[in-house]
Amino acid sequence: MPWSMVEQTPTAADAIDPDTEKERIFRQLRQEAAKEEATAKAALGEGAEEGSSGTAGQSEMSASPGEAGGGVNAYGAKPTILGMKSAVPYTNMDLFRNFAFGATIGSITGSVFGFMDGMRSAQDSPVLKNASNMAKGRFLMQGATRSGLMFGGIFGGFQSLKYGVRCLADPGDVGEIAVASAVSLGAMAIKPVTRPSIPYAGMLIAMDAFNIYMRDSTA
Repeated sequence: MPWSMVEQTPTAADAIDPDTEKERIFRQLRQEAAKEEATAKAALGEGAEEGSSGTAGQSEMSASPGEAGGGVNAYGAKPTILGMKSAVPYTNMDLFRNFAFGATIGSITGSVFGFMDGMRSAQDSPVLKNASNMAKGRFLMQGATRSGLMFGGIFGGFQSLKYGVRCLADPGDVGEIAVASAVSLGAMAIKPVTRPSIPYAGMLIAMDAFNIYMRDSTA
């Protein structure tokens, strides 16, 4: 009990009952403790409200750039220019790899197709029948090289289109093949020189689709 709170009694006449004085002091201490507790609770309540409002403001600020600027959504997908969502990021290296793969496979397959067409043309042409073996070989090599370059460019473009569709919308393997094949075969149909090669290009695209199907079924 604080000594300062006890009233001093200079004379015996003015003396106060110790029990009464003790009760008064304890009551006063309890009142002061209750006031201090109420003040502390009020201060904590105001701090919690300020903290919650600050946290809400920070969450709104952190969420608004993603919504306004087209950031990554909760599923890791990025909004695309078509308004769809694609989780496939675009990189120049991946585009080059897809084109290189298509160009390699297309050039090999196209060289085989060109060589077979050259052999058939050499047998059907009366001029080539009477030509020398060197001339026939040169004709076959030219046909195989020309067909290899053409199919390499076509299938390389097909694979690049597939990758582009995947990055733009990611519609799945069926959607990628449908869009890329429509564009590739449509471009071949425009030029009369490449129109006879459309069935071979269709076979190449069908082989790629079958390869994807077998890969997904065994995975």
